[in-house]
Amino acid sequence: MSTNKIQWHYRFSIINQIAILMLLFTLLGVVGMAISNHIILSVQGNAHAINKSGSLRMQSYRLLSALPLDEQHRYYLHELETDLDSGELLQVLSNESLQSQYAQLNTYWKDTLKPTLLYAQQRDEAKQEVAFFVSQLDKLVLSIDQLTEQKIRLVAYTQLIFTALTLLLLFGSVWHFRRRLLHPWQQLMAMANSIGHGNFSARFHQRAHHDEIATLGIALNTMSEELSTLYSELEKRVVEKTHDLQQKNKVLSYLYHSSQQLHSPAPLCARLRQILFELQQIIPDAYLQIRLYEDNHHTLFNEISLEPQPRPEHCPDLQCERCDETASATVLLRSELLHWELADQIHRYGLFVMHLPEHTTLTDEQNNLMLLLTKQISAMLAMEQQNEQQQQLLLMDERSAIARELHDSIAQSLSCLKMQVSYLQMQSETLPDNCQKLLKEMREELNVAYRQLRELLTTFRLKLTEPGLLAALESTLTEFNQRLGFSINFDYQLPAKCVNSHQSIHVVQIVREALNNILQHANANWAEVSLSLNNGMVELKINDNGEGISPNPEKLNHYGLIIMRERANSLNGSYTIKVREQGGTQVFVKFPLITTHKDPV
Repeated sequence: MSTNKIQWHYRFSIINQIAILMLLFTLLGVVGMAISNHIILSVQGNAHAINKSGSLRMQSYRLLSALPLDEQHRYYLHELETDLDSGELLQVLSNESLQSQYAQLNTYWKDTLKPTLLYAQQRDEAKQEVAFFVSQLDKLVLSIDQLTEQKIRLVAYTQLIFTALTLLLLFGSVWHFRRRLLHPWQQLMAMANSIGHGNFSARFHQRAHHDEIATLGIALNTMSEELSTLYSELEKRVVEKTHDLQQKNKVLSYLYHSSQQLHSPAPLCARLRQILFELQQIIPDAYLQIRLYEDNHHTLFNEISLEPQPRPEHCPDLQCERCDETASATVLLRSELLHWELADQIHRYGLFVMHLPEHTTLTDEQNNLMLLLTKQISAMLAMEQQNEQQQQLLLMDERSAIARELHDSIAQSLSCLKMQVSYLQMQSETLPDNCQKLLKEMREELNVAYRQLRELLTTFRLKLTEPGLLAALESTLTEFNQRLGFSINFDYQLPAKCVNSHQSIHVVQIVREALNNILQHANANWAEVSLSLNNGMVELKINDNGEGISPNPEKLNHYGLIIMRERANSLNGSYTIKVREQGGTQVFVKFPLITTHKDPV
C-alpha cells in the first residue's frame, strides 16, 4: 500500500467517519438552535411595543376628552410624546415598513395632532385628527403583530428544516454504516465462518475506499489464500504420505509373502517365478529375470523369468502350472539395465536382472526393496546349498562307516582265508591233485573277492569336496589331467541345479571308474567327458582313443565296469560300453533326471 493510500486509510477510518457524523449532528443542532434563538430574540420586544401602541391610543382618547387642555393636562401630552419616542417601540422598528409607518405617525403627531390638541377648545376640533392618529396606531400595531407572526412561522420552518436535515443525516448515516460497516462486517463474518468450516474459497470483495474493515478484509483474504495454499499442500502431503504408507505396506506385505514363498516346499523355479510375478505388480514397467549359476559359473546358468515357456525337462514337479502362466511384460528394445548379485561372502549364486524403460529409474524405496529381496533370495540359496552339503556329508559319513565295517570285518576275514589257503598250498605235496586244483581256484576267487572289496572300499571312501555336480566333475578331471598327462575335453550341457546330490555321487563315481580304466588299460592320449539332457534323460558319455576293450570285459577282472553298471542301475538307467568307430572305447550311461526311489548308499 502506498503512502497516499495509507493517508486516505487514516483519513477515512471508521473512527473518523463516526467523528465526522457526530460533528455534523452537533453542527446541525447548534445552527438550528442559534437561528431559532436569533429569531426569537428579534421578536422579544414586540409585545411591549404593542402595549405601548395601545397605551398611546388610550392617551390620545384621554387628551381628546380633556380638551381644552390646561397646564395640568400638559403632563399627559408630555407623557404621550414620551411613550411615542420610547425605547420599547423604537426597538421593534427595525423593519423598513414599520419605520416608515412610525415616521409618518411621529410626523403627524408633531405637525398635526399635537398643535391641534394644544389649541383646540372643543372636542370636535380635534376629533378627526385623534381618530386618524389612532387609525395610524392600529395600522402600526397590526404591522408589528404580522411581523411577529412571520418571525414565529420562520422559527417553526427553521425547526422543521433542521429536523428534516437531522433525520436525513440520520438516515444517511444508517445507510452509510450499513453499506460501509454492517454489510462488510457480515461478509467478514460469513468468510470467517467458511474458514472455520474448512472452506477457503470465500473472498472479501475489495472496495474503492480503505478503512479498518477493508484492511481486515485484505488481511483475511491473504490469510485465506495462505491457509488454502497450506491446506492444499497439507492435503497433498497427506495423500502422498498415505500413498507412501500404502506402498510401504505393500512392500512389507510382499517381503513377508516372498519370505514364506522362498521357504515353501515348491520347486525352486516355481517359487522364484511367483516372487517375480508379485514383484511385477509393484514395479509394473520392469522386465524381470533371475539367473541361477551352476557352482559359481556365470557362463552356465538357469534363467527364470515371467515369459511363457514350456515345462523344462528337469522339472521335479509334474503338477506345477507356473510355467504355463503368461507374463504381463516383455523385453524392452531400448531399456535401462539393472542387476543385483545373488551372493554372500563365499559363493555367487546368481544374478537378479531388471530391464526398465529408457530414462526410467527406481525410487529409493524400490532400490531398498530390491536390496532386501536379493538378500532374502541369497539367504535362501545359501540355506539350500548348506542343506545339500549337509546331506552330502551325512551320506559320506554313512559310506565311510560302511567302508570301515567292510575293512574291519570282511577284509580281515578274506586276509585270514588267504593266509590259510596259502598255508594249505605250502602243504600241497601231501595233498592229492584235485585238492591242489581246488586250493588254486579258492585262492583265485579269494584274490578276486579281495580286489572287488578293495574297489568297493575305494568307492565308499570317495568324497565330494566341491558342492554341485559341475564342480565335482571339474575337480575330478583336474586330478586325472595330471595323472593322464593330457587335458580331458569336458562338455557340460545340463541345466543348472537339475541333478541332486545323490545322483551326483553316482555320476562322479562312474566318471572316476571310467577315467581310471583309461589310465590303467587304454594307453590313450585323448579323452572326452560329456553330459547332456535329452527328453528328460541325462546322457553321460566317456570317450577315449585307446586300445579298446574286449567283448567280454567282465571275464578280464574289470570289476570297475561291474561297479559302473550297478551304479547305472541304481540310477534307474542303462549302461553300455562299446568300441568307437574312430578307435578307442565309449562308456554310455543314460538315466532319468527324476528318480522315484531312494538312492542306495
